[in-house]
Amino acid sequence: MSSDDLQAIVLIVILVFILALVFVPLIAFIAYALFLKSKRERIRQRLISKHQQLVGGRQWFPVRYASESRFNSFFKIFPWEAAGILVIAAGNVLFLGETNSNGEVTLQFSPTTSQINWLGKAPWPNGAISWLYFVTQTGKHYFSSETGILVFGSHTSTKAIYDEAYKSFLAQPVVHN
Repeated sequence: MSSDDLQAIVLIVILVFILALVFVPLIAFIAYALFLKSKRERIRQRLISKHQQLVGGRQWFPVRYASESRFNSFFKIFPWEAAGILVIAAGNVLFLGETNSNGEVTLQFSPTTSQINWLGKAPWPNGAISWLYFVTQTGKHYFSSETGILVFGSHTSTKAIYDEAYKSFLAQPVVHN
């Protein structure tokens, strides 16, 4: 074996090592994101099954949720802490969700107890995600549409959720005598 052959082998080994350093973390991150996406899907299906009477024929949207403290937190990998659905009814918006640690989150918003706001993109430290939020006496509650593994495209779908929730706040519930 000549020294040129040995140098070529060493160069190939170094290149493979460098490529592994670059791509292994990327592949691990994508695998983790896929795992979390499937977990969020299972959470939503479980919530819909569990609260079938409550959800009924009402319009609902898959969302990601962040509390005010999570949203304002500087160090985080993902800006959301729970997955679930926003159920829209006349004069009322209900969030049914579950955190990554399997804790249930149920929040109800109405025009008498909360205010709905459009935030749009809040890039740092919350990524390229668009948000809407409700202000209540206990704080702010942030929501973004579920977009799958990637967050791109959340602006249009989150704005559509905001528009429907805002319309529901303007609507008066029907009172039956």
